[in-house]
Amino acid sequence: MCPHSSDKEKIPIVHLLISLAIAHYFESEIEEILHHAFQNLDDLISEKDDLETIAIMFKVFRLYGHKMSCGKFKQILAHDVRGMLQLYESAHLGLPSEDIMDEALTFTRHHLGLLTGQETSPNLFEQIQRTLYRARYHNIEIMVAQQYISFYGQEKVHDKMLLKFAKLNFNFCQMHYTKELKIMTKWWKEIGMAPKLSYIRDRIVEPRYSLARIHATKFSMLVTALDDTCDAYATLREVISLHDAFQSWDLGAMEELPSYMRILYQNMLETVEDIDREMKARGKFGSLQPTIDETNYKSLMILYLATSKWARAGHVPTFEDYMEVGSSASGLHDFAAYGYISMDDCDQKQLNEWFNSTPKIFEALNTVFRLRNDIVTFEQEMNRGEVANGVNCYMEQHGVTKEAAVDVLRKMERENYKIMMEEFVSSKAVPRQILVRAVNTARVIDLFYKEGDGFGHPDQKIKDILTSLFLHPIPLSKLMKVRVNLGDI
Repeated sequence: MCPHSSDKEKIPIVHLLISLAIAHYFESEIEEILHHAFQNLDDLISEKDDLETIAIMFKVFRLYGHKMSCGKFKQILAHDVRGMLQLYESAHLGLPSEDIMDEALTFTRHHLGLLTGQETSPNLFEQIQRTLYRARYHNIEIMVAQQYISFYGQEKVHDKMLLKFAKLNFNFCQMHYTKELKIMTKWWKEIGMAPKLSYIRDRIVEPRYSLARIHATKFSMLVTALDDTCDAYATLREVISLHDAFQSWDLGAMEELPSYMRILYQNMLETVEDIDREMKARGKFGSLQPTIDETNYKSLMILYLATSKWARAGHVPTFEDYMEVGSSASGLHDFAAYGYISMDDCDQKQLNEWFNSTPKIFEALNTVFRLRNDIVTFEQEMNRGEVANGVNCYMEQHGVTKEAAVDVLRKMERENYKIMMEEFVSSKAVPRQILVRAVNTARVIDLFYKEGDGFGHPDQKIKDILTSLFLHPIPLSKLMKVRVNLGDI
């Protein structure tokens, strides 16, 4: 960025860097620019500014933890297509108290949905259709970058150097992800659980925080196996035995377990110990055990035991009781904890204190996941006789139809997403990059649960997306142009 440019000229460039997934290379410069610009916000915004300009400022400030008021938006003009697209994206960053953002979302979604492609360029129209299908801030960052690189390369005015840099960065990240997948695949094969436990899901699938991703993926794989065991395979007596073993956190306790559970229990304890040794070798003494042993696996098993008892007894708890257990049992806050302990640029003591204080951003994250998961898995869970589901609990308690219950749960999901954004913008207890990890974890939810249970039963759309992200580099010699159906986005 040119040092002589004004803050107002720099903010759209920051937005471009974010969209191309290369902003992290300029993190300190961007934070300095935005800190100075936000202090002079009233001087920065002019009555002459169009909707697109204001919406871009709003997004950039919020994404970097500055609470720019949504009252800065002028009357929405339906013919300002680019402005409406930016406002539609901005509306997904609204907070609980900002009803005007709900109105903006409804208005822009309606008018953007009416476009036929005749009112704008094919390139912009395709970008609009992608965004309407999956909101930008509900989409994983690398996928946003892949799509935006294609869009930006076809714009009449674009920076060729930045475009090439973004392509190189995407391809570099892709190679790095592939390397991580190889590491994870090798580990998964070495622990040998999949051949011995035929009922578990045998699946694994930014260069910064690579170790954090590897550790978090190990946790995810093991907890998925634990969930499959308690949810659909083990007897209640066996789940109780496994719960007791986890509370002791001692390899000797596995003597009381059936043989198949010993495999699971032993691999979990040994993996935690391996990670702990690895972290201590990096100078992070004692960083893992208090956070992972007690707060994660032990607490999860208490929750899994509660849900197992409900399932075996055919018990339908109140919606409030169910959500108190079910939200925490989603384990997304625990998934994030594994990532945090592996981040080198964080004060571990400060981070542990914050994490153990049960931050609102994690409560909201777990709730968003639980509500979305229960909506899309309702039918299959009821068919298995698992009546303790958020949708069914609400139906039984309030005497309403499935459709009415789903509407209420979707509204709760939206409100909890707003709570996440409010915590992201307002919380100063930990560095921004920590809060970003929580928000980014939420982005995965829409990818897997947009049209069904894409995690439990991944369809061809999910497979195509992952194949594209891991195996298809962006050509450098020519502009990438991808035309796909909405279902493939």
